[in-house]
Amino acid sequence: MFLKEIRVHSVFLSSSILGAMPSLPELNLHHLRYFWTVAHEGSIAKACAVLKVSQPTVSEQLRSLAQAVGCDLLVREGRRLRLTDTGRMALDYADEIFSLGRDLHEALASRRHGRSIPVAVGVSDAVPKLIACRLIAPALALPEPVQLTVHEDSHDVLVQRLAAHDLDLVLSDAPLEAYQRIRAFNHVLGASSLAVFGAASFAKLARGFPKSLDGAPLLAAMPGSPQRRSWDAWCADRQVRPRVVAQVQDSALMKTMGQAGLGVFVGPAAISDAICATFAVRVIGLVTEIKERYYAISLNRRLANPALQAITASGRDLFSATV
Repeated sequence: MFLKEIRVHSVFLSSSILGAMPSLPELNLHHLRYFWTVAHEGSIAKACAVLKVSQPTVSEQLRSLAQAVGCDLLVREGRRLRLTDTGRMALDYADEIFSLGRDLHEALASRRHGRSIPVAVGVSDAVPKLIACRLIAPALALPEPVQLTVHEDSHDVLVQRLAAHDLDLVLSDAPLEAYQRIRAFNHVLGASSLAVFGAASFAKLARGFPKSLDGAPLLAAMPGSPQRRSWDAWCADRQVRPRVVAQVQDSALMKTMGQAGLGVFVGPAAISDAICATFAVRVIGLVTEIKERYYAISLNRRLANPALQAITASGRDLFSATV
């Protein structure tokens, strides 16, 4: 599987750069590694120190690669080398190829020594705990043993840790944005409508919903959060004014407070069954006009790690039947 992925990347890289010219030979990964190192280090001299080879050797490898693809990938500007447009595209593919190579090495080493495959996942603090649990659980049910480490933090902090290779995947309610200037990829898991939940004492609010929410005690998300902005706009459109009794950052605490009958609260409809069962509450009404989207963010366009594949697949299954 891993070797096939790397081979496919190499062939696709060749055809992308050369414009689908099948008569030309497949790219040499040895040449590509020299180019990849020079591009990241910014100069041949620095690359030589990393590769522990001489400058003529690196220069010759770069020339061989340029001849193979039929154009320059690097051009000299003063003392530094600059990537051409084709070089930037080639570097994107090279990043993925060698990242897959690292995954292959780790997977084979773990299997050979009977060790668990280490997987580090970051979960944004805006993602409900029940959704995070459902997304992650399939990774622990794989035939291969997995050693999972889960980190929770803000979206921006987790994305920075992903860029530093501290994490393999980030689960978030927001995509990676261009302003973050990190080369990574968004994998859309799906979207969920919202539902309003409450303890048995609020069951009467189901009649006449949503007008029945006017004046009802509400456990609300923090001001400025995406959910809170969408919810406030939805209420304003319907001229409904719930009475905010608490603003809660942690979604699990909000549900626990709702279980205690302190107020109604909003949560993803995709996991309404789990919310009702776990916190002994019931659905008061559905808010189908608001959709919350969830993403997996990774450094690679293709996920070769079976644990990460299982996580993203579970997300698509979870949200596929969402109202």
